[in-house]
Amino acid sequence: MPPAAGNFLLRRYDGSRMRHPDRPTLRRVAWAAALAASPWIACGGPPRPPTGATRPDQVKQYKPMESKGDAKARAQAVILGTDGTGGSTVIPLVDGEGAAVVDSMWVRLGGGPATGGTSPVKLLTEPNDDGTVKVGVYEQYAGGIGQQWRAGVWVSAFVASSTLGKDLTDYRFTAEAGGNVDGASASGLMAAGFLAAMTGTPVDPLANMTGTINPDGTIGPVGGIPQKFLGSIAAGKKRLGFPIGMQMAEDANTGQPVDLVALAASKGATAVEVADVYAAYELLTGKRLPHPVPVAVADMAISPAVEAGLDAAYDTWRERLATEWASLLELDEHGRLPDTLRQLALEAQRHGELGELRRSQGQRVTAYHHVAAAWVLAASATSTSNVLEAVQRGDHMGAQAQLHEFETLMGTAQTTLERIGEGKPATMGGHLRMLSAFERAWQGWGFHVFATDQTSAARRLLRSLEDAPPDVLASAELTDQVVTTVAPAVLAMGRGVAYSILALEALDLEQDDQVSYRCSLPNVRRMAASFQSAAGANVNYFESLFVQPMAQQIGMSDQAARDRYSAIEPDYLVAYMNANLPFMSGIPSELKTAWGEDSLAWGLATLAGSELAYFKASLLIGKHYSLGVENDQTTGLPVSVEHARAFDNMLATAERTARENARAARIATGAIPIQARLAYQNATALTDGDLGDRLRALEALWRSSSYSQIAVMLARN
Repeated sequence: MPPAAGNFLLRRYDGSRMRHPDRPTLRRVAWAAALAASPWIACGGPPRPPTGATRPDQVKQYKPMESKGDAKARAQAVILGTDGTGGSTVIPLVDGEGAAVVDSMWVRLGGGPATGGTSPVKLLTEPNDDGTVKVGVYEQYAGGIGQQWRAGVWVSAFVASSTLGKDLTDYRFTAEAGGNVDGASASGLMAAGFLAAMTGTPVDPLANMTGTINPDGTIGPVGGIPQKFLGSIAAGKKRLGFPIGMQMAEDANTGQPVDLVALAASKGATAVEVADVYAAYELLTGKRLPHPVPVAVADMAISPAVEAGLDAAYDTWRERLATEWASLLELDEHGRLPDTLRQLALEAQRHGELGELRRSQGQRVTAYHHVAAAWVLAASATSTSNVLEAVQRGDHMGAQAQLHEFETLMGTAQTTLERIGEGKPATMGGHLRMLSAFERAWQGWGFHVFATDQTSAARRLLRSLEDAPPDVLASAELTDQVVTTVAPAVLAMGRGVAYSILALEALDLEQDDQVSYRCSLPNVRRMAASFQSAAGANVNYFESLFVQPMAQQIGMSDQAARDRYSAIEPDYLVAYMNANLPFMSGIPSELKTAWGEDSLAWGLATLAGSELAYFKASLLIGKHYSLGVENDQTTGLPVSVEHARAFDNMLATAERTARENARAARIATGAIPIQARLAYQNATALTDGDLGDRLRALEALWRSSSYSQIAVMLARN
């Protein structure tokens, strides 16, 4: 940890979450009162009986790129890597409309003690042949279903389809609910319910569960479970599922922990932990869905050639950092570093020292990320300090020039994207490398746009100071004003530049060309549309939880609240910008015109951006809604997590899931993607760190699974 600010001494370098009252925590998880009282109305009449094959599951062996025919067949699914000898399981699906009714648990607060209950949700699935995304939500009353519940339907449909090796566009998904409903705690239930409908497996009317669904199919924590269980038991449920790690859950009335297993047993029911969508499906149906066997940990290692590339890239970043560090040392020694910039320098120092430590331990991937983060912080501190010193000297043109000097580096965003778009991949590894580079480049572009808006405010401030007297320019009040206005713009610029550099380095580092492959552009566009639709739902969901309540509370427009939250939470900025990527003016529009909407470059670029938006939005929801992460208001660093034990189990389950998805990718393509292995290695190093490290480990494990899943999608298409 960095030393306290009062004891600050820069050493030579050799080398929030904002808690909003509307967040649905354990004490605030509430369906609207009407939900408990309103009758459920199912639209469209009773479902048709399932039609389709009743053949038993088949185990088959596939060579790389040979599973696509079976995987794309209408009435079957291929679950890759279901045994350790390379076997995969082909299972029959309903060839027509499939249906399942599940009972969503809810908690009602206010007007007396908290109470729980259930409401039926009708889920329908049907093969879709027109190649478009079709996810529908039917509501009893206009506006009766909230953004959180809608997003839960989208993510549930996405996870259900990917679990069966299908695209979201391969099926039509609908969910019908009555009354006024909101919240995401039923998304795990609905993912399992959609799977039951697709496979034609009856749902046991005595079974029920609660928990959010994460993008890798793991189940995340929720609140109010004791009341939910009591309401479910009163409705006749006998087998209840809860997120793994949440056996001791807080009672919404007493605030005391309750043993869910003991609670259920006292009422003649049983309660079990549910780790992932496969366990959820088994709980609801009593049937096991085949799933991949995890590869060995050793199979997730990176090659010596990649290790050597990481070492070289680390050395280059360290040289950049050393240059900035020399300037910071000089400023500090002369007492010219304001407290806010000193904190940036401290954080840069922390990342730099962690980079050196991780490298000495052979944890190259994590060291690489730390040294890049250290440069961003250090460069931002020095550049902001240069602007400030020019202001204090009365050199207003010099202050503008200092800001412009750093701003010119942002031109790398467009040139980087253009460079990546020149690729002509002929292998699976080449396609994945372009996707990985595009993801980083789009993050750099997002910070570029944000920095442009922030820089305008900084320039207005600098112009307003042109006639200020010397005593005002030297005042502590003005120093704080300049730093708080300029530093966010410069920090965004630094992040944009860093991601552009990382994107180009990915082209060199992630060389993993093994099997010949040419993607189908129409199918790539379908994949991009699937991710974009799910990302949009997730971004709207997150905004309804945090951004819009902030706007209402402070009395600002939604767009102003988006800008404010983007400065607090960079992942939100990335998710929001990329969810709207195909419709954005500026660089995206220019590239689409230059490359052509039907080009490989634009197809992979939009797929990368939409997948990135979905992933980042899911991560935000997992951290701030499901886990209840709290950030320090000053530093922005995570300081606590509400569901600590559930977090431990989420990490363990996500680690295993990453290796399961790796096997599926290896069966589909002949290799585990280097991107999945790099992310896994990063997670392995971070898992034993502090809370911030462990949250980054969870993100890395989800990223590892994500790249394996994308490899499977590409092979199928």
